[in-house]
Amino acid sequence: MAELVAILAAYSIGSIVWAVVLGRVLFRVDVRGGDNPGASGAVRTFGPRFGVAVGLLDLLKGVAAVAIARRLGVSATVTALAAGAAVAGHNWPIWFGFRGGGGLATSTGVLASFGLRETLLGVAVALLFALIYKHPRLYGKLPMSALPFGSLFGLPLMIWLFYRSGNCGGMLTAAMCVLIVGIRAIGMHGETKRRRSHPGVA
Repeated sequence: MAELVAILAAYSIGSIVWAVVLGRVLFRVDVRGGDNPGASGAVRTFGPRFGVAVGLLDLLKGVAAVAIARRLGVSATVTALAAGAAVAGHNWPIWFGFRGGGGLATSTGVLASFGLRETLLGVAVALLFALIYKHPRLYGKLPMSALPFGSLFGLPLMIWLFYRSGNCGGMLTAAMCVLIVGIRAIGMHGETKRRRSHPGVA
């Protein structure tokens, strides 16, 4: 029973998409009408301070999901599944018609809960490759934006680092994040193309 509670609680917490909630409350605007509902979309729509706040709140969702699972006393494997559920909740939120963000900030939160050093190294590599991808000769060649592209390098590095340290929970969580973030990144790319083709259509 505790296992099911941990996973459902994590998904429910992940489904609170702060860019949508705060955008509606503070600006009466649904960010999804013109951008993706994550920290990057919040920066582009409402400005950098708002976007940073959204990113931190999304990150804390991941931390909270793992903390609750551990408080319930479930195994490391179930804790990792709860972590993946939090990221999936952010990407496909039940409270917002299953239209969420990319899950990178929430992934960072859950992974940092398993190992801060491994996560910081993975994030650094992801940011490096995101910058490389923005080069004119590379940008747009794949069906995803720069940060998801960078995560394709940062997250596998985290899997290896967790493996080396014997952290099975962290390794499983990072592997799930690769899958969940990758699938959502491709979907978001298609949504972005549709918005550009039909301005004003959510």
